[in-house]
Amino acid sequence: MNRLEDLKNRRCKVAVLGMNQNGLKVALSISKRFPVQISDKNINPSSSVEGFLMSRGMSQDSISQKYSNISFVKSAADLRSTGVYYLNGLSTSLVDWTEIKEITAQVGSALKPGDWVIFGEDIDPDLAEVILLDILESKSGLSLGQGFELAFSPKLLSHRNFANLGNEMKMSHNLIINQVEEILDQKHKDEFTSNQINYLDEEKELNRIHSKIKELWVPMLNEMDSTTYDDFVEHTVNKGFLDVYSHLRFSNEIKVNYYRFFKIAKNFGLKHSVAKLSQNSGWSTAV
Repeated sequence: MNRLEDLKNRRCKVAVLGMNQNGLKVALSISKRFPVQISDKNINPSSSVEGFLMSRGMSQDSISQKYSNISFVKSAADLRSTGVYYLNGLSTSLVDWTEIKEITAQVGSALKPGDWVIFGEDIDPDLAEVILLDILESKSGLSLGQGFELAFSPKLLSHRNFANLGNEMKMSHNLIINQVEEILDQKHKDEFTSNQINYLDEEKELNRIHSKIKELWVPMLNEMDSTTYDDFVEHTVNKGFLDVYSHLRFSNEIKVNYYRFFKIAKNFGLKHSVAKLSQNSGWSTAV
């Protein structure tokens, strides 16, 4: 079931749970396009949305003009009426796993077949799988991939480790992440990787990349004169010369990470200079 299409046709809403600064930003952003219900342990459901937003520093004019799509979750029925749950899980800047688990239990009790759960940027992927997934499944009576789907915030993809996740969670994320990015109006911003989580063995993939660079590329590069090598570097960096060689990419990459390529090549005996590349921040973060 495509919850993005349901949102576009006003057949469901997005619930954002946990109104710390990150949660509030997400709720405000989504509400510009889709109806949003917000929930937080510090919100008095009998108060007004306008009053709550003004207490968070927003002007009355901006609230009435831009954020009329926001309402409070006032009951379990309200929560169940939504089809997409953004589990921010925090009411303050402090990570409180007791609070996160309590909110996850609320979401689990509300889940219907076809619903989507999005883990916010403060949720650790490993703990999401070990603790939160079990809560969602046990409270809902549904199974991941058969009853509901989940994804991680695009903002998590560049700075969290997903290597330990089971393939079921990775595949669920990969199934809906494009639609989730549209709902959140957030794009995973990385020069080389896609928004997909690699579900293959990353160590084996890296070993394969090492082997190809050592056996095929370093000998060829070392036979080049300096002018030809400089041309190769220029075409690689500015024209994506290496991108057609899938054996140099991880499975979730859309382009070859040329910093990684030259870094590995240097480790395996590349004779030419990589001084200019090594001055860029991408060099230090390349695997």
